[in-house]
Amino acid sequence: MNKTDYRSKKVMLLGCFSAACLSLIIILFSTYSMNKVRIESDFISQRILPSKIFTLEILTSLINQETGIRAYIISENKVFLEPYYSESIGIQKYYNSLNRLKEVGLNNDTINRIDKQRQYIQRFFYQQILLVESGESDQAKLNLTKGKKLVDEFRVTDNILLNDINSQINSSSNKVIKTQRIHKYLLAFLGVILIACNCIFINCIWNCMHKQIKKKDEVNEDLQKVLTSQEEYITSISHELKTPLNVILSAAQLLDMYSDSGLLYENKKSTIKHIDSIKQNAYRLSKFINNIIDLSRIESGIFKLNLSNNNIVEIVEDMVIAVTEFTKSRGLNIIFDTDVEEKIIACDPEKVDKVVLNIISNAIKFSSDGGRIFVNIKNNIEFVEISVEDNGIGIDTKYFNSIFNKYSQIDKSLSRNAEGTGVGLTLVKSIVELAGGSINVESELGIGSKFTVRFPSKQVLNEKIQSNNAMRNEKQNVKVEFSDVY
Repeated sequence: MNKTDYRSKKVMLLGCFSAACLSLIIILFSTYSMNKVRIESDFISQRILPSKIFTLEILTSLINQETGIRAYIISENKVFLEPYYSESIGIQKYYNSLNRLKEVGLNNDTINRIDKQRQYIQRFFYQQILLVESGESDQAKLNLTKGKKLVDEFRVTDNILLNDINSQINSSSNKVIKTQRIHKYLLAFLGVILIACNCIFINCIWNCMHKQIKKKDEVNEDLQKVLTSQEEYITSISHELKTPLNVILSAAQLLDMYSDSGLLYENKKSTIKHIDSIKQNAYRLSKFINNIIDLSRIESGIFKLNLSNNNIVEIVEDMVIAVTEFTKSRGLNIIFDTDVEEKIIACDPEKVDKVVLNIISNAIKFSSDGGRIFVNIKNNIEFVEISVEDNGIGIDTKYFNSIFNKYSQIDKSLSRNAEGTGVGLTLVKSIVELAGGSINVESELGIGSKFTVRFPSKQVLNEKIQSNNAMRNEKQNVKVEFSDVY
């Protein structure tokens, strides 16, 4: 699992966990909100409203008692005392309920005052009954106004208590409404957050899936490009093998015909021409096979450079001299220049020959009659710079990154102007980088191209391989490397 897939799964798991936690919070908060509203509602319905009812019933009972006692005093008929005695039981119950009013947050002073007034009124009513029973009805009648006044005072205090209760009811109702409103907004806010988290989560999932699909598409596209390049490469290889083989086979058949007819000596010029053609195409096959083998060895990591301390200026100059005759035959002028006469560095002379000849052969292929090729060496402290510049057809900048690829050719047609499989520059780049150097290209269409190779300015300590540049067959190397130049 790569880092991108791991990060995507981590984001998905985090999103699921966040959504689950937020959903749980919403559920718990909703439960808490409903429970709190229920408690407030129960407080109103079970505590405050009964208190209001008790307060009203106490006042009603006292009024009934006062009315009954008034009728009894006037008529001295005990039948009218029945409301007094029946309401006394209810008043006692209401009195016991008054203590509950203190638990709902009402004004205790008002409750205590109404309780004292109730007790005082009860004693007054009892004294009125005793006055009548003792024959002092006139005195009891004189006290009727006082009794009515006591009940009116109780009514005032009771109204104050009722107002307190109504205020408490309104306050509790407002609390319930406020709590519901706050919780509604909080739930809406949490819901919006949950929706936003879900949207973000879905967007993350979508992006992850889109990236994976895009990545797969890119991999498939790259794979298709590789397969297409390989097919083109195989086609080019087939062409590169068949062309020299057909030439060799045709020349051999013609020589057989001359030999069978006894005209071999008489057609000496033609015979020599066909023999040269066989040699050139044999060189071409040899170059092609050697390049494929070397590139395969480099890719497998078994390709080694035989490094020794050599004069890089002499190696390059010898190669330029070796190709001068060939370039003249093509109507081209090759010029060599250097800012240093001797530069000893660690290199493999044979591989340097291959690199320089390959780049020069490309310059020859894409230069027209009368063109010039400049080979220049510049000495720097850290590296030696070898450049090959031509004034040929040039290369489009869009091909700069692909011309060094194994399966890449600018002109993929089998009828292209220059032969080759596109392996040469790939091999050159691999050899240069294996030596610790670099290669780059500068070009402009219709102006020309410049390839620059840089080799590090270092030497081999305790070198075991002694190179003899005189033993190198430059002409043979030129014939092999230039075998595909027509």
